[in-house]
Amino acid sequence: MKKDCIQCVGFDCGNSSIRTVVGRYDGSTIEMELVHKEPNGAVTVNGVHYWDILNIFTIMQTGLCKAVEKYGHIDSVGITTWGIDFGLLGSSGHLLNNPFCYRNEFGLKGLESVDEGTRQRLFELTGIQNHPMNSLYQLVGIRDLVPEYYSCAKDLLLVPDLLTYMFTGEKGTESTIASTSQLLDMRTQDYSQEVFDLMGLDRTMFHPVIPHGQVRGMMLPSIAEKLHIPSVPFISVPSHDTASAVVSVPATTDQFVFISSGTWSLIGTELPGPIIDSKVFEHSFANEGGALGSITLLKNSAGMHIIKNVKDEMSIALGKSFSWDDLLDLAEHAGFSVSLYDPNSTKLFNPDKIIDAIQALSGESEISRVLASSYISLACSYREAIDSLEEITGSVFEQVHIIGGGSRNGYLNQLAANISGKVIVAGPEEATSLGVIAMQILHHDPSQSLASIRRMISESCNPKMYFPEKEFPSEALYAQYLTKKDGEDSLS
Repeated sequence: MKKDCIQCVGFDCGNSSIRTVVGRYDGSTIEMELVHKEPNGAVTVNGVHYWDILNIFTIMQTGLCKAVEKYGHIDSVGITTWGIDFGLLGSSGHLLNNPFCYRNEFGLKGLESVDEGTRQRLFELTGIQNHPMNSLYQLVGIRDLVPEYYSCAKDLLLVPDLLTYMFTGEKGTESTIASTSQLLDMRTQDYSQEVFDLMGLDRTMFHPVIPHGQVRGMMLPSIAEKLHIPSVPFISVPSHDTASAVVSVPATTDQFVFISSGTWSLIGTELPGPIIDSKVFEHSFANEGGALGSITLLKNSAGMHIIKNVKDEMSIALGKSFSWDDLLDLAEHAGFSVSLYDPNSTKLFNPDKIIDAIQALSGESEISRVLASSYISLACSYREAIDSLEEITGSVFEQVHIIGGGSRNGYLNQLAANISGKVIVAGPEEATSLGVIAMQILHHDPSQSLASIRRMISESCNPKMYFPEKEFPSEALYAQYLTKKDGEDSLS
């Protein structure tokens, strides 16, 4: 590696893991290495779900120390996390409480307090769907249900903004994570005062949107001294993990469909500007922020959390551990003659036991058939979103890029190809981390562009292709899925 190589740290903090990645750029290629990883997950206390933000912050410091120890110098840092959740600070600037998790009922209660006419107006103002997870509805729910907490709050920082504040002492946000709040007008990618007025919320709790590529702050000297490492700048990157993942899509054309496959499946395309019309609203798509002012028109759909929760429940019930391959073997053994269900049913949002909930929705009882039903139902939900996307944009997409950890699942990838009738291009797996690194490279090397970065990624990641199989009963399965979905209350 050249001595003048740019070396960046990317923190990829998801619902299930906290990853520290070092990216090295020599002017023409990007190399990445995972230097630290620890599990993450919500903590439940008296029926309320929290994120242990102090533990996340500690793990990130450990990862940064390992990066410096191994590579000697770090030129910058970028943070990306899941969207919508936030911490509240008091007037002293200190965190009032661990951030609540989106799986609490605060958001649902907030959404239920808003009439249909107001919901329609909120979509028109923002281009974002009315989902109970959105920060807007969570904040309304907290205001109404935990008033002692809300009344003390002076600042709201979304999770990646909160972590940046912990490292740098600087308050701010950026467009992709702020868009998940449903408080931005996505035409301007700035806050909509009318939304604040409609919902009775205080805009002064929120902070300026910092353009991508700018320095958000330097690491606090006290942290650098404690860790025995030099202070480094924290760069404004797309800090919503989906937006960072889309940066790494190895597309060679401007028009493409992506499925960012992880805990959730984010299904969409990249556009120069938002589409805010009745079709988008009816099909439950949202205009979220993308890299460098672009829009990611997407649907937030069920993902691998369904399979993971089934896996975890099986391990507890049977007293033995199951690998992902074990689950695939069971599903393949069951075949395709199974009853399907809507993986976005409200009954699966936060059930006490997910296997029981799936059995009730599908009518299947044997665990192998539950798994087969789940994989096929997920693939059908992909096709539904892709069909809707083609109707909204007026484009026909021949290929679908599946990126992120779920791109490793060859069984689901083949099902997606069969049921959608599209060629599936799978990879890169480390999409979010790669996107965080790529956006820092654009800060250090302004001669590069998003298109040139994607060309580099396409040449190096060797994506795997899956083609539709002619004999697969795709139409019969998809017709069954649509029939089952019509009878369910769905989140998408």
